[in-house]
Amino acid sequence: MIVSLFSFPQKYILLFGNPHSHTAFSDGAVNTTPADAYKYARDIAKLDFHAVTDHAYYFEALYNGEDKFLVMKRMAEENTTKNFIALAGFEWTAGSGHINVYGSKEWTSRNIDTTIEEFYKWLINEKALAQFNHPISMFGTFKKFEYYPEADNYLNLVEVGNGNWSKNDTITPEMFSNYIVALKKGWHLGATIGQDNHKANWGTANDSRTGVWVLSRSKDGLLKAMWNRKTYGTEDKNAKIWVETDNAEMGDIYYYDKMPGEISLKIEYEDENSLSELKVYTPDKIYELSPNGNKINEVVKIKVTSPYFWLFVYFKQMDGDEIVSSPIWYEPENRIRIFNVPDIKLYRNSENTLNLYFYNTGNNVENSPVKIKINDNIVFEKDLILKPYEKSLIPLSFKTPDISNAKMEIYINNLLWYSKEVNLLNQDTISVINVEISKLENSYKVINEINDSSKAIIINAKSINNEEILKRLSEIATKRRIGIILDEKNKYVLSLIPSRFTVTDEKIENIKVNYIYYNEAWRILYKNKERGFVLNKNFVIFPGNPFLNDENLTFVKKLLRIQ
Repeated sequence: MIVSLFSFPQKYILLFGNPHSHTAFSDGAVNTTPADAYKYARDIAKLDFHAVTDHAYYFEALYNGEDKFLVMKRMAEENTTKNFIALAGFEWTAGSGHINVYGSKEWTSRNIDTTIEEFYKWLINEKALAQFNHPISMFGTFKKFEYYPEADNYLNLVEVGNGNWSKNDTITPEMFSNYIVALKKGWHLGATIGQDNHKANWGTANDSRTGVWVLSRSKDGLLKAMWNRKTYGTEDKNAKIWVETDNAEMGDIYYYDKMPGEISLKIEYEDENSLSELKVYTPDKIYELSPNGNKINEVVKIKVTSPYFWLFVYFKQMDGDEIVSSPIWYEPENRIRIFNVPDIKLYRNSENTLNLYFYNTGNNVENSPVKIKINDNIVFEKDLILKPYEKSLIPLSFKTPDISNAKMEIYINNLLWYSKEVNLLNQDTISVINVEISKLENSYKVINEINDSSKAIIINAKSINNEEILKRLSEIATKRRIGIILDEKNKYVLSLIPSRFTVTDEKIENIKVNYIYYNEAWRILYKNKERGFVLNKNFVIFPGNPFLNDENLTFVKKLLRIQ
């Protein structure tokens, strides 16, 4: 339903500005300072706010004997007026991606905190606001937006558009699609556009802006609104948009005690330019609406299809300019989550292990029952306890029935988080000769002969007792892995071990080496260091039996190249 009532929130003030720019304090326009940028943005571009975010690794050089970041802060204070807010920030840049920081006491750079994990630890300790910049492959996509729950409290913004070219086409398909990737990975991010000026055209490079709905026209009011994701990215310099539901406003996270079936989304838009497209994006569906005119107030019914649910609105004007809102999130009060389930391979009539990352997104210990159902039958059930902000890879082991396909469902706290029809594959065949592999027998079809069709061959050293067997194994090893359990040292097996390794006469007990735990094994040395296995082309020689301990199985199966 479209009506002609316009009621943008009266408690807020809408500001337009630029959250990303540079000066000669790093690699911006020659002989310029943050003060120059603030004055230009205020007096020439007529922005409501402007942030200078010079590359922090340039801060190692002083400016007139002073720390550049302190000078930038002072210049920001001096150039803030009743109607203009100057922000001092910096950009951390590394191969994994570039991130802006606002409102921090200190600065860091890639020369200090070199990895993104180190930067996240710094940010959490600093408790400052941060923004993912230009998420494209050229600059880095933050390890494909790998999720870190505690860092999510501070990384609250992402650029859906970036650039200071006059063309004004700053929202690119790659940035937009990575915005969606980040949301699906669990990040709670408000949409922005930064001009990223490296020329003296702060705010006048094009019409792209970040719109921010603030409670007060002040530095604190602006930073608080950015923290709360009351933002949107727009290629039109003054287009007004607003998004809300009965429970939440744009940028909010609504924690429910009972998952809603449907929500009413209110969308407002006003500008001199009419819309050609209006879409609502959710995790698994895009709603295409029919905009009419340059003033829109529309209510749309949206089905909530998953426990972790979000939506945002995309606008496209007749002249091609695009606008992207920040999302609204609907999530359960219990904070244990799964965000991405990898492609699943399950084997029929087998013991299967699914390794999944579980996240606690809250600051309290959380306890949730986790269940897996196959065709509505519970095959796995366990209470999962995670510490505050814990990210943990949990192995979920369960038996599948002897059928070719099934519906698989994963529940957390009795909410359905994942559902998919999966094909159950036939078990891989492995040849096992005189080796106890009790930990593998439920997962594979085991035959007690050497067979060319086997995915792998596991054999003890005692069974390799003549040249004929060694020759046959060497031929088979051109196509598949052969695991040899060193239960005795004989010349045939020792001939497969490169001379740089030394098999001693000493037996060791209850030791973990190279990710493998052994109850008992020969001591093997390489450059005077213990080795847990010897890999020689497609032969894997184990100094003892690794199949007696569950802890070994994932790594050992990788060595043998079996699923």
